[in-house]
Amino acid sequence: MDRERTMFEKALIGDYEIKDVFTNIQRCREISSELRILDLIDPNSRNVSLMAELVYRVNNMPELELIEIDEYSLNNPN
Repeated sequence: MDRERTMFEKALIGDYEIKDVFTNIQRCREISSELRILDLIDPNSRNVSLMAELVYRVNNMPELELIEIDEYSLNNPN
């Protein structure tokens, strides 16, 4: 009998469904509202799982691709 995967295992293998960018951002906001900065210092297993899910969702959001800073000039923003 197979056991259900943990949240952390789902994040490691990419088992979270990302429907569209808006639901993905909404879930990221929900996760970030549950976590506090001190949770990063001494996390429990649930916080590690939430952080793993958050990282997975952000990494798999093409809308958040990095902008090359060399392409833009800070002196001439327009």
